[in-house]
Amino acid sequence: MSQDISQFIDDFAGELAAGNAAYFIGAGISVNSNLPTWINLIKPFTDKIGISDLSGKDMPLMAQYVINDEAGNRGPFINGISRKLRRSFTPNAYHEYIANTNLKTIWTTNYDDLLEKAFSNAIIDVKFNDEAVSRDVPESKIEIIKMHGCIFNSPNRDIVISQSDYEDFLLNRPATAQRLRMDLLQKSFLFIGYGYGDPNIKNIITEARRLAGNNTRQHYLILKDQKGDIEFELWCRNLRKYGIRVIKIVEYADLLPILQKLSLKSRGKSVFISGSHDSKNDEEAEKLGKALAKEQDVILNDGQSSGLMRISSRFFMEALIDDNADINKRLRFFPNPYAFNSKFANDVSLLPLLKQWRTPLLRATQVMIAFDGGMGTKAEIEVALDMGCIVIPFFKDSNKETWYLLESRIINERLNHYDNGFIENVKQKRVGHLDVLQLVKAILL
Repeated sequence: MSQDISQFIDDFAGELAAGNAAYFIGAGISVNSNLPTWINLIKPFTDKIGISDLSGKDMPLMAQYVINDEAGNRGPFINGISRKLRRSFTPNAYHEYIANTNLKTIWTTNYDDLLEKAFSNAIIDVKFNDEAVSRDVPESKIEIIKMHGCIFNSPNRDIVISQSDYEDFLLNRPATAQRLRMDLLQKSFLFIGYGYGDPNIKNIITEARRLAGNNTRQHYLILKDQKGDIEFELWCRNLRKYGIRVIKIVEYADLLPILQKLSLKSRGKSVFISGSHDSKNDEEAEKLGKALAKEQDVILNDGQSSGLMRISSRFFMEALIDDNADINKRLRFFPNPYAFNSKFANDVSLLPLLKQWRTPLLRATQVMIAFDGGMGTKAEIEVALDMGCIVIPFFKDSNKETWYLLESRIINERLNHYDNGFIENVKQKRVGHLDVLQLVKAILL
């Protein structure tokens, strides 16, 4: 990975962690899910009007020709496309990394429902018309704005697909257009899944151009490099005037490791500590809480549960107070499901709900430190692994339910990148809080 791309990842991840960024997602993200391409969708219709070769063609213009041939009746065309997109498709690795990223807003020009499926374990608010866009979003929800409509929920007239739809978008969708203007001014966007000259990005560039004099935030567009294409280079340079910086990759597959790194770094230098809810005192948890507080910029995500979590959090906070550190920047609080219902700790039927409650916390966590625990701790570890967290087992008791997780392939693979002897030392009970601290520093700092 080039130094330029690494610097971009650090810069944009910082904006995500601060809550000042959003993703803007195009059709390229869905390619690996085997969705039909624009050409595959439109060609059966353009064949009927005598246009067989669609390479290099303006797709919205082709769609306009098809609709014009039906005397302006959009129904047959939209319904035909809808049937192809309503088949069963599965989110791919790109969607999964996006869903594991710590963010609150996603814009997309895609009609499909793969983003919704990827966020199945989260509470989302999907918006596909002006009325919905005008609606406030609770802090706990992730907002997905389907700028060009939704093939499953939008009436035919609301699907943006033809040249006239694109031309009239800002007029026909005033609330969506205004929200886009505000977000371009207030958030840093990352555009992914778009190609050079993609018509779907023209409206956004138009708005960025209008707002350029108002000091828009820095935006990024990841594109496959077109080496030797002078016009491409000039186009990329021109975008800088509007606050859009092009990040060039050699192959489209190079986007995947970028999204993977962003999904973790978007969480900041964050740690979540879990373990038995029955523990009243634990010297190692106390020492670890204090030691983490001494590490500058480390953030503790507090799930507000009793036991090990409460012990480490209390000593973390006390150390911050002693050092006159800014607690608001170093400690983040999340809802405590156990306070809502104490049965979360041992009622198997409540596990799905417990996992849902803990998903926002673990989507905002890079490193989870797991002490010995029971069913609840195991469930939190499972969510952490699903969210891409690096889990550090700090187990002492081989009789506890969590001990078998030392054999987890995912836990071992993620830790071995930083310390390939750590798990074996845990098994031999040779690990103390300073060893855990050292590993946390290797991952975060």
